[in-house]
Amino acid sequence: MLEVQVYAVQPNGEFVLESPVPGCADEKGPSPYSSVDVISFLTRRLPRSLPVLRLLQLGPKNPGTLVITTPLPLRKPAEGKEKEKQDPTTIRPEDVWTMLVVDRASHPATEIWSFSSLEMYHGAAPHEKGPQKASVLPNTLKNELPFSEEVLNTATSQLMGVISQIPVTWRDTTGTKSPAELLANVRHTPGSPYCLFGNTHSTVAALLARADAGTGALVLDPSVPYGKYVFPVPAAKGEKDGPRLPEGLIWSTIGPDDYADVMAVNKIIRSPSTLAKLQSAAIREAAPRLEGKPGKAVAFAFAAGDGSVRTLHVDPAYRRQGLAKAVVAKLLGMGLFEPPRGGPLAASQEVLDELLAQNGDQARTTLAFAGIEESNTGSIRTFQALGGKWLWDVYWIYLDLDRARELAGDKSS
Repeated sequence: MLEVQVYAVQPNGEFVLESPVPGCADEKGPSPYSSVDVISFLTRRLPRSLPVLRLLQLGPKNPGTLVITTPLPLRKPAEGKEKEKQDPTTIRPEDVWTMLVVDRASHPATEIWSFSSLEMYHGAAPHEKGPQKASVLPNTLKNELPFSEEVLNTATSQLMGVISQIPVTWRDTTGTKSPAELLANVRHTPGSPYCLFGNTHSTVAALLARADAGTGALVLDPSVPYGKYVFPVPAAKGEKDGPRLPEGLIWSTIGPDDYADVMAVNKIIRSPSTLAKLQSAAIREAAPRLEGKPGKAVAFAFAAGDGSVRTLHVDPAYRRQGLAKAVVAKLLGMGLFEPPRGGPLAASQEVLDELLAQNGDQARTTLAFAGIEESNTGSIRTFQALGGKWLWDVYWIYLDLDRARELAGDKSS
C-alpha cells in the first residue's frame, strides 16, 4: 500500500505531521521530519526544486496549506554514497518520490505545486533537450519519458496517491454533466474537485496524461507550455528609486485602480484578489488621468509567493525604451526573492556549507524564475539580458480530484 505523509503548514512555516514517519528515527526513538529537513532536502536539489522551495519559504501560509509526500530521502546520504545520477536508466522504483504543496485557499489561482524525483533527470527525454516548445501538450509527451515501465508505474501511482489526499469540500449535485460542463460551472468555486495544478514540470504533466489514459477525465484544459527561465537575483540595494526613467514617467506600484487594466492585458491573473496578494514594481505616466486616477501604468511586473517574476508587461506605445528590463531589475532589487536565513524555513547551515564547498561562491546566488510563452520573444530577451536561461517547460492544468481518487483506488468520494 502506498505510504503518504501529510504535513500541515503552520503560520510560522513549520510543518506538523499527524503521526511519526516510519523509518525516520534517531537515538531518542522515532521522530517526525522537521521543517528544516524538508527545506534542506529541497535546497540540495536546486534549481529543479526552486518553485516548491520558494513557495514554502516565501509564500503566504494560508489556513489548510498542506505538504503531501511519499517518504523522502531527507537525511544526508552516507559518506561516499553516490548522489542522484542524471542517467534515467539507473533509477529504480524504490528511488521514486513525489511531493505536493497544496493551498486550496489560493483559489481561483494555482492550488497545487509538485516536485517529483523524475524531474531530477531532466534533459533525457527528446522534448527536454530544447529549445522551448511552442504548443506541445502533455498528452503528446507521455510516450517520450525515458524511464522503465516499472518506474513509470511507480511514479504514476505515487502521483495519484498524493493527489487523492487533497481535500474536497464542495461538489456539484445538480445532476450528471460532462467534465467540460462541470469545469465550466465550478472552476471558480472554492473547494470543488476541479482545481488548478500550476508550474507543472513537463515530466509530471506527462505522468498525469499517462494516468488519464486518453479519457480526458483527469487532465482538463491544459495550457500551452511556459518556458521556465531561471536567473540570478542581485543583492537588494534598498534604494527607493530604480533606474532613471524617460521624462514624463515615474516609479510606482500597482494598486486597485490598475487591476482592471492589468487583467485586460494578462490572461493568467484570474481575479483582483490574486493581484492584491502580489508585490509589484511599476512605471507609470506622471500626469494623472482625467477621472482623477493616477497616471496609467505603462510597465509593470509582480513578485509572486513562489519566487517567480510574473506578468511582465510594457504598453505597446512605450516599448523599445528599456522599460521591461528596468521594471524587472527594480523588482529584483527590492529583496523580495531572498530566502530566510534562519528559522524553520531556512536550509540548515550544514547544507549551506555543503553547497558552498561544492559550488563555491555560486552557491550564495539567490535564484528566481519566470514562466514565458515561446511566442513572447520580448520577455524572453528581457530575462536573457538579466542572466536568465531556459531550463524546462511547465503547464497549468485543471485536475478532477474525484477522478484522481478513482485512479488511486479510493472509491469513497
